[in-house]
Amino acid sequence: MNLNPVDKKWIEVKISVSPEILEEISADFFALGCQGINEREEDFCIFFPAGNWDLNSKDKLLHLAARYKIPGNKIQFSDIEAENWNENWKENFTTFRLGKNIIITPDWENYVPKPLDVVLTITPKMAFGTGHHETTQLILEMMEDIVNPGMTVLDAGTGSAILAIYAAKKGASAVVAFDNDREVMENAAENCELNSVHKNIQLQCAVLSEIKQQYFDLLLANINRNVLLEIAIDLRKYSKKGGLLVLSGLLETDKNDIINHYNNAGWNYKRGRQKGEWVALLLENSK
Repeated sequence: MNLNPVDKKWIEVKISVSPEILEEISADFFALGCQGINEREEDFCIFFPAGNWDLNSKDKLLHLAARYKIPGNKIQFSDIEAENWNENWKENFTTFRLGKNIIITPDWENYVPKPLDVVLTITPKMAFGTGHHETTQLILEMMEDIVNPGMTVLDAGTGSAILAIYAAKKGASAVVAFDNDREVMENAAENCELNSVHKNIQLQCAVLSEIKQQYFDLLLANINRNVLLEIAIDLRKYSKKGGLLVLSGLLETDKNDIINHYNNAGWNYKRGRQKGEWVALLLENSK
């Protein structure tokens, strides 16, 4: 993998309304192709790859904003270089604690760990998974209670690889992490190197059907509702009988539909966790 920063342009969309609305709307942004959200005190910015952006994309975004009653004069579009996006993150990304012993820190800070801390060092480069979004936090908090040494783990839609890195640091014996975006996988590889777990994690730029079939103790999928509905049966092909699955990228309003769909696909719902409007679900392979 090439670990150099990607020289690519992005479309920055600054939305000058309270970031509280992100609890409701961020899933829709990601569904439109958004690759990052920078939340600030009084507004927020979302980012799209310039190569995938056109007038139709802009029209869809404006229609979505109108549905959430965001005035058009509160939305500004601009072109930026990738490195400028990274500089924006440095203004807002500082070390923070999650769960009992999880520490998430950017690579430009020197955090001195306390006993029992599991430190995840992240370089944000347009990959979903800096630990700031509720869905990432929900899965990490669930993993803190269920990942044991020797487990095998599959991380579907790995993004920054933060979940895979945590699994490896918790002693997982083998971790496979994949995403279908080459730039995302470059960032994932860099983060694995930063955390000294690159030898423990197999990274693949792929979709689920391209992953060699094997049976894992734990599957992780922080994606979105529509994709999760599509892959419910296929995920079982990679799970041991009695294996666990953690899903997120879901709003609370999606919960019942997802649980029913996965029950029909051979998964048993065990428990859930919620932050704001977002939920994570823990299921077990029952067949």
